[in-house]
Amino acid sequence: MKKILNYSGVLFMALTLTLGACKKTEDPAPSNTTAKTGTVKCKVDGQAWESNTASQLVNFGDSMIPGVSAGLEGDTFSLMAFRSRSTDTSLILLNAVLSPSRLGTYTLNTEEYSMFYFNSIDPLALFATLFGYTSSSTLTITKYDASSKKMSGTFTCTMTPSGGGTDIKLTEGEFTDLVFEVIQ
Repeated sequence: MKKILNYSGVLFMALTLTLGACKKTEDPAPSNTTAKTGTVKCKVDGQAWESNTASQLVNFGDSMIPGVSAGLEGDTFSLMAFRSRSTDTSLILLNAVLSPSRLGTYTLNTEEYSMFYFNSIDPLALFATLFGYTSSSTLTITKYDASSKKMSGTFTCTMTPSGGGTDIKLTEGEFTDLVFEVIQ
């Protein structure tokens, strides 16, 4: 019975998100230089990927949210970065526990602290990725400024499909002077 209730909640959330139709905004093609301030950049299976900026709103479900948002709640750093194009919208989610100095390299390979790449923000695709892959990631925080609330870093991620198949690899990941919100 509990399992049915859990799946009912997931289905309800998927339907709610699906009913909010997406209108995607255009963003220039990613460059091959360092990530622009406030964006997230990487290669997904060798192809350049660059997020929208925080000031570019993205339709997610029935809400307009920033293209990039980051938060620090206690020692937990969370990042959500969208890349919205006329043909698709993809997403990178990251959740990591940082040391008090914030600087350093972190291994993310648990259900609670990990990184995922979603090639679509369609609710069914989101759930298929979350429940169909395991993720092993590395995050390095190279700059942390508590007074300006900015952080810079690099990352890599390998997502392995649970049922076999080809891994999804995020390489050369970086963000520069990403503004984060302190969550109390």
